[in-house]
Amino acid sequence: MRIEMRRIRWLLPLLAAAVALALASCAKKPRMAEGRLDTPQHHTLRGYDAIDAGNWEAAGREFDLAINLGKDYGPAYGGKAVVVAHKADDHTMPEAERLRVLAQAEALLDKANSNAKNDDEKRAYHVAAIRVYRLAKPPSYVSQAESHYEDAVDLDRRGTDPQPYFYMARVYRDAFRLNDAQNLYTKVLGMNSPMTGKADQELSVVQKVIRAEPGTPYGKTVAFDSSVSRADLAALFVEELRLDRLYQRGAQGQVDTGFKPPAGQQQFQAERTVKAPDATDISDHPLRADIEEVLKLKVSGLQPDPAHQFHPNATVLRGEFAMMVEDILVKVTGEQGLKTKFIGQPSPFRDVRNDVPWFNAIETVTSRSLMEPKDKVNGIFKPDDPITGADALLVIRLLKDELRSYLRS
Repeated sequence: MRIEMRRIRWLLPLLAAAVALALASCAKKPRMAEGRLDTPQHHTLRGYDAIDAGNWEAAGREFDLAINLGKDYGPAYGGKAVVVAHKADDHTMPEAERLRVLAQAEALLDKANSNAKNDDEKRAYHVAAIRVYRLAKPPSYVSQAESHYEDAVDLDRRGTDPQPYFYMARVYRDAFRLNDAQNLYTKVLGMNSPMTGKADQELSVVQKVIRAEPGTPYGKTVAFDSSVSRADLAALFVEELRLDRLYQRGAQGQVDTGFKPPAGQQQFQAERTVKAPDATDISDHPLRADIEEVLKLKVSGLQPDPAHQFHPNATVLRGEFAMMVEDILVKVTGEQGLKTKFIGQPSPFRDVRNDVPWFNAIETVTSRSLMEPKDKVNGIFKPDDPITGADALLVIRLLKDELRSYLRS
């Protein structure tokens, strides 16, 4: 299958230079093998193992070792293309730079295709192309990946290779075509291959996101992130949960028992002082508006520190998130006793002592089925693990449903 190339006149010299650079890097004088395992096949296998481990630098070295043996082993070029495309998996990269990286990866894919000597190597080329387009994400990346997926499946005459289905499932997941992703992950599970465990984990996340039904662009952006930041949560609470509206509705049903001074004293004003900003480290943050809204609402756990630092990029842990959710429950329902309800009781979790600050909150959210322990059988909650995007969205969905039910009563 011929790879599509953009025909943008002003970019042609830039793309041509990138292609030349990619080909030149693979045209070095062949080196001599230094042992029985110093083969293109072995280094390619090790390269993909390094990718799976997230070690992209080591992966690049392994594919280079395979290519520099001069055997023109197609799958090694495909693996190198995936490594190069990974550079474009940076959302801040300028479009011209992204196109340069994509052109370099496509040049390597051409080498993988032209050097494929049998159906297995041709299928490896198509799978590498699926991965390249998912990472680089040109405008038509889904349709380009689909074309390679169909070719890869056609070449799998025994129907035993899970890779086309698995990597295409990731493409659909990224494009938020979640039902399509779910179907392909399920196919992988039916093959009983070494990829079964990974497919099962990713399918579980997809199913959580389907249940959560994120309704905002930002919710979809963080859905498959392995962790979320304090700024991310501020945005999710404001945009997905509509926390300001929930607080207003909750306040309408609560009796005001606060002290009010006599009318004559209400006119008194102390000498005014200049108040420092609630947070001094968010002025240039893209989610500043959401953070400022959360600061007004005073969500416990999302407050600035004594130095007026919000730390917007700090990762939120599961124990911290439980405390935030508990605070929202208390403020909307008015049930102040929730914050001390479980104090003094034995902990049901082996990794959560009953004297730590988040113990009561964890008990509150798990007893209401808003959060789940990481390991129910062994009683493990993992309070120090990051809260994932999928888990945060699902908890917000469940919390929204519970609070709406409460406010209707």
